[in-house]
Parts: sequence; structure tokens; C-alpha cells
Amino acid sequence: MNTNDQMENETTYEQDNLEIETQVSVDEANLEGRIRISEDVIAQLAIKALFSVDGVAPATPGLMANLRMGRKAANGVRITITGTDTPEIQVDTYISVKYGLRIPDVCWDVQEAIKDQVERFTGYAVKAVNVYVQGITFAEKKLSPDGEETEEEESTASPNL
Repeated sequence: MNTNDQMENETTYEQDNLEIETQVSVDEANLEGRIRISEDVIAQLAIKALFSVDGVAPATPGLMANLRMGRKAANGVRITITGTDTPEIQVDTYISVKYGLRIPDVCWDVQEAIKDQVERFTGYAVKAVNVYVQGITFAEKKLSPDGEETEEEESTASPNL
């Protein structure tokens, strides 16, 4: 076999591989339909992430937040989806922080937890996670029947908005 025949066979083999690869990608490009994830599902993911952060509890948004346009917050989370082809998500969270914790650090942890959880499970880009601290949670000390102090109930101090 001469070198021209070998080069011709290699070229044919390469062309056959290219045709196969091209044919596969054409089949994938012909898929139709869209996948949309409900705002309620995304809200549930955000709530689960919110509960994973220590010292945080969901709070009800104040009166001013409820007067804004859009969906009302459920369990301290409101979701807004923008964009049609590549959806972007904005998450508004309303929280109470446990007394004694540094609020900016807790808010950062909430933002990171929600962003990671939502992007991992939906594949959507999270444009913003806005955290609104609505109050501080204090642990009340109660006396038990044997005279020992215990921390049982928590009370929340929040401004009336």
C-alpha cells in the first residue's frame, strides 16, 4: 500500500467519525420543549437552605414588604423569576437572627446557602439573594421545678412595620 492510499483511508475514516459526531449533535439539537421549575419549588429549596443556617428563623415580612407588587412571601421567602430563555432568580428572605450572633456574618451564610442550594438543584442562575433582618430572637430563661434555669422558649423582638 502506498502513502497516498493510506492518507486516503485515514481521511475517509476521519470523515466518517465527523459525520457520526455531527449526526449525534444534530439529533440533540432537534429536541423540542422547555423545562420550567415552579416558583413554589424554588421557594421550598430556599426555605430548606434557610433552615440549614444556625441561629436563623424565617420571619414574616413587614407591612411595607407586603404592599409591594409581586407574590407574597411564604415562610420568610419570596421568589422572583426573570428572563425567558435563561431564567434568573431573585430571592428575598425575611429572617430573625438569634441574639448574640453577628448579623452580617449570619446574613452572608444565608445568602451563600440559598444561592448554592437553588443553583445546584435547578441549574438556574441566582441573580440576587436579598436578606431582610426583621427581628432578633431571644431565648427566655425559665426556672424548672427543681430550681434550675433552662432555655426553653424563644421570643422575638421585631419592629412593627
